[in-house]
Amino acid sequence: MSRNKIPSWLTALILLIALPLTLPFLYVAMRSWQVGATRAYELLFRPRMFDLLGNTLMLMFGVTLISIVLGITCAVLFQRYRFFGKTFFQTAITLPLCIPAFVSCFTWISLTFRVEGFWGTVMIMSLSSFPLAYLPVEAALKRISLSFEEVSLSLGKSRLQTFFSAILPQLKPAIGSSILLIALHMLIEFGAVSILNYPTFTTAIFQEYEMSFNNNTAALLSAVLMAVCGIVVFGESIFRGKTKLYHSGKGVARPYPVKTMKLPAQICTVFFLGSLLVLSIVIPFGILIRWMMVGSSGTFELVSVFDAFARSMSVSAAGALLTILCALPLVWASIRYRNLITVWIDRLPFLLHAVPGLVIALSLIYFSINYAPSVYQTFIVVVLAYFMLYLPMAQTTLRTSLEQFPKGMEQVGATLGRGHFFIFRTLVLPSILPGITAAFALVFLNLMKELTATLLLTADDVHTLSTAVWEYTSDAQYAAATPYALMLVLFSGLPVFILKKYAFK
Repeated sequence: MSRNKIPSWLTALILLIALPLTLPFLYVAMRSWQVGATRAYELLFRPRMFDLLGNTLMLMFGVTLISIVLGITCAVLFQRYRFFGKTFFQTAITLPLCIPAFVSCFTWISLTFRVEGFWGTVMIMSLSSFPLAYLPVEAALKRISLSFEEVSLSLGKSRLQTFFSAILPQLKPAIGSSILLIALHMLIEFGAVSILNYPTFTTAIFQEYEMSFNNNTAALLSAVLMAVCGIVVFGESIFRGKTKLYHSGKGVARPYPVKTMKLPAQICTVFFLGSLLVLSIVIPFGILIRWMMVGSSGTFELVSVFDAFARSMSVSAAGALLTILCALPLVWASIRYRNLITVWIDRLPFLLHAVPGLVIALSLIYFSINYAPSVYQTFIVVVLAYFMLYLPMAQTTLRTSLEQFPKGMEQVGATLGRGHFFIFRTLVLPSILPGITAAFALVFLNLMKELTATLLLTADDVHTLSTAVWEYTSDAQYAAATPYALMLVLFSGLPVFILKKYAFK
């Protein structure tokens, strides 16, 4: 199938999808060119630049490593062992996705200022990010056949050698997708690092825009982030490899038998999982309740809270729907019709993901004012920004489902005289519907929490839940921000439930 000629309609469609993705790159290139060679050299090789680069890379490596280790550990515990409270922990372990990182940060920093700096930022961001590694790895473990492990053990290899030679290669795509998702998010994180006073490239870019009003210098800093992102994307593609993920032999894949832990191991496991939940869920949520009960920084109007909630729901749903509709043809083309064009268009959104939401928003502001003034400060531009920001998240989720869909089924449809689009609509889509549902829930969840682009692209008198939380916390009005934060946390539980129920089933 990879050698088949890609349909012309699919080529035109993916090119049309890729067209708006080039706008931020054009904007960054144009603004960076205006800096000049001499000034660019001075900016790129000053000591402050290396400090920011070091801080950003340390945050990315630290959070990614800890999140992957925690995610794999939880996935192995839930899929291979039986212990007390397993059903409860298996559901609760995804709840950190409900709490936005900047909400967790303001709850922790209102508790103690000791969480400021590198280690506090790494801890809080890891607690927020590890479910993104747990979900795909758990799904991959469900599909691993016991036969692979039995063959490895029969050849005289130890359990540890078997894990690295027979199990890990099958987990590589899931781990690679998680690494890509978490690492790229750490490169562009703004709200959490700002609250915790940890300087990175994104905080420096924001300062250039907001304090110095220097768009050219900020664009040059964004170009450095894009270069780092390119290295991350290239490294992930090497790590992923070209492993076949679907079972095509005789019979069916035999699942791994679940073993019951001994009592000491059960105690350690419950303590470990309980500690994760206390740090990531109980403490932040408890602090929100405390501010709701004893805070006195202001009052709120119930109508304003529900207006912000309805606005967040509608614009997030529209953005998630557009993102999924655009991600499907990109991923399908890159998997089934792999060539230079489809691969690079499929990777283009990941390069864009390293551009801060601030830069994407300003590029849309520039082009909308100059070429489409009628859509300036409307939700059309906001939805377009959401699509550009979270297209990679939909791609990584959909890729797992499409890679595990045997291409032989499409070949059977082709032998019956059916066209590519008919096969995709009637055979592929129904088969990967759980993956589509999970991708929609994941994108919708993150759009509900999106902050930077929403702040810049909406009018000053228009608020979503996330922008309301940000504006109140910026003035240290924690009690006034709490109703919006609680609404955001509580109603984020619905997409998390959908994600846990249907993701990668």
